[in-house]
Parts: sequence; C-alpha cells; structure tokens
Amino acid sequence: MPLHSLVKRWVLCVLAAFAICLPHMACAQVFLSQQPPEDWDMEHTLQWTIFDVNEGDAMLLTCEGESMMVDGGPNPFREDLQQALDERGLRHMKYFLNTHYHDDHIDGLYQLLLNGFTADAYLHSYNDWAIRNSELGERTVKAAQKANVPVERILEGDTLSLGSATIQVHQCTEFTNTNARALMLKVTYGESSILLCSDIIGQVQHYFLENLPAQELKADLIKLPHHAITPTVPAFLDAVAPEAAVATNRQKDLDGKSINQLKSRDLPTFFSGDGTVYAVTDGTDWYLWQTEGAF
Repeated sequence: MPLHSLVKRWVLCVLAAFAICLPHMACAQVFLSQQPPEDWDMEHTLQWTIFDVNEGDAMLLTCEGESMMVDGGPNPFREDLQQALDERGLRHMKYFLNTHYHDDHIDGLYQLLLNGFTADAYLHSYNDWAIRNSELGERTVKAAQKANVPVERILEGDTLSLGSATIQVHQCTEFTNTNARALMLKVTYGESSILLCSDIIGQVQHYFLENLPAQELKADLIKLPHHAITPTVPAFLDAVAPEAAVATNRQKDLDGKSINQLKSRDLPTFFSGDGTVYAVTDGTDWYLWQTEGAF
C-alpha cells in the first residue's frame, strides 16, 4: 500500500477515535445526593452552600481559600447563620454581596455586620438616593461603614473574582420593581458554572434572553428565581439547561405549578428550606447533597 494511503488511513483512525472520546471528555457529571470522594483536593474546588432559611436566600461561596456571602437570609435565622460561619472559621470574608434589599435577603448580612463579621467589601447595586429611601438598605450600609467594611456599588457587566472562580454581574434596570432590579450572578470555575437568579421576575428573564449571549445563561446548576414561588419562564429555563436546581424554599410551601414544571422537565431539585444544600465542583464534576431538617 502506498505510503500516502497508510498516512491517510492512520489520520482517519485517530480522528475517529478522538470523535468517540470527545463527548466523554467534554461532559461534566453531576452526582446527586453524594458527597465528593475522600481523595478530592478540597482546597482546589468551588463550594456552594445554600443555608436553610425557609423562604429566603443565604448562600456561601468558597473557592481556594476565599469566601463570600451572597445575601444573608431573614432575621429569624441570624443566630444559626452566625454559628454556621463561626464553625467554619469565617469571621472575615472577601465579600458580603446583597442582590437586593428585601428582608429575606439582606437582614442576615446586617446582623453579621452588627456582630463582628467583616469583609473586604460590602457590595450592592444601589445609588445614594435608593439607599436613603430604603430603611433596610441604609442601615446595612451604615453598619458596614461602622465596621470599617468598604462599601462598593456593582453594576451590570462587572466581574468579581473568588479564588480562580469568576462571578459575572448582571442587572436589568428597565423596571422599577425591586425584585426586577435584583442582581443575577453567573459563577464560573473551570468548566463548571452556577446561575444565581435572586428574585428576578418573568419580564427580566425575557430581558436577559433577549440581551445576553446564550452562553452567559447556560449553567450546570441554577438557583431558581424568586424562591420558585412561581414557575420560571420556560424559554429561560431552556436557555440555562441546568443539570440540577435549587429552590430556596420549602417544597410544601410551593405552588403546584412550580412543582409540576420541575417534575415535567425531570429536573432534579433541592429545596433548601427543607435542609441546607451543599454543592462542590473541581471545575469539571459536581457533587450535591442535603442535610435534611438541619441548618
């Protein structure tokens, strides 16, 4: 057989083998109700903890020695949250970030600042006028200033870092509704990603569909908008195409339409109001589990 034919056949064989292997190389796995293997290097992971604060958001992100709170939940869970952070040795973090100033998101951050917890920066999206016209927003900013925590405003298009993870900030300002203006965060670590949707309403989900690149919405995991009180816009959920979801609520408190939407899609969903949820990735694979009935 001529040499060029042998070379051609060899190249075709290599390409065929690569094509067979590629899907297995590219597809991350999501392991549900499992903790990561003991031999995982936890110092080089992204860890996402969604605390059980019933209907509310209190989430801890940790990556390569740096940590941040995304919202702090409502006031009744302040002591549980403080104890949980103390147990982790987290009296100081890189960021405290508030997505919007409703009490089920901001009160826990306010209480942390009052009780000796600090950060390199307290982050929010509001101008001075908006802060002055929100009792919850204003008192939290003042608490940060009193604790010598720098207060910084973040806006659409800003990027934060946490270890080697990146956090892209998105916000729709087309509407005056507080939930509509809540910050949405895209967290990326290696090939792994989370979309944190805060309390964004349906109109905002449509806005992001029209104004963000498709890849910016795609994520392995999603924190469902507004505690899954109402169903997510179907096209938005299609665009995210998550492997699993977290609803920051108790399952029994949700409307049947929301539950039916999740079931009809066979979307595995953890309800953090029924127990704190944990997710860990090495930048490729995910492990998710829950401590039911426990903070």
